[in-house]
Amino acid sequence: MIRLLFPYVCIEDNLLETGQLDQEYIDLLKNEIDSMRKKDPVGRKISNQYTGWQSNDGCESSPIFTKLIRMINHKFNTELLNWTGHKSNQIQLNISNSWANINDKGAWNAPHLHNGCWYSGVFYVKSDGDEGNFVAVDSDPKVVSDFPHSPRDRQNWNLAPKTGHLFLFPSALMHMVEPNPTDKDRYSISFNMNTSYLTKGLESRQGHPRDFHPDELCFEIDNNGKLTHKLST
Repeated sequence: MIRLLFPYVCIEDNLLETGQLDQEYIDLLKNEIDSMRKKDPVGRKISNQYTGWQSNDGCESSPIFTKLIRMINHKFNTELLNWTGHKSNQIQLNISNSWANINDKGAWNAPHLHNGCWYSGVFYVKSDGDEGNFVAVDSDPKVVSDFPHSPRDRQNWNLAPKTGHLFLFPSALMHMVEPNPTDKDRYSISFNMNTSYLTKGLESRQGHPRDFHPDELCFEIDNNGKLTHKLST
């Protein structure tokens, strides 16, 4: 039996491809980011390197971003809380801060975490998928000696995002953005989520996932290396 221990639980969706947002609205987001950069051409320097531009916090307070922020909150408060087993009358997740990014040719983001929150995420306003990958880095060593490598023993995971892509991840997931090798600018919005406990006592902090089973991350493996979910056998 194969058992997966301590996985990072991430949520992934493309809001444009699934029709949850349309291109007209996404164009409005891009225009607003352009306006923000025009007002503050220097921006701030945190993880962004070389000529990458990053705005100050505050996207969540702009009326243009309201629809997107509402949709992101909904994703967190349904899909993530369904996974953890919390009810909407127990806790609520809300974006505490958000900022815009523009990565032009050569720009990249150094490896970093998002301290001070539970979950973080990024929404891609303009991206063709070839402007440098989002790279999740496994910072927890699994082996302390030489070992034969396999695609199932990965130390990083790459995402080549397209316009409309939404990716939500735990704040402790080490990640970076590769240098943009193209002449195109990639636009994105990053954000952090804070938790509000709506009821008093420890019960509001305790999730009870429906149909949870301690072996739900266990798999049987056959002689050809094919995995079968243990609970389906």
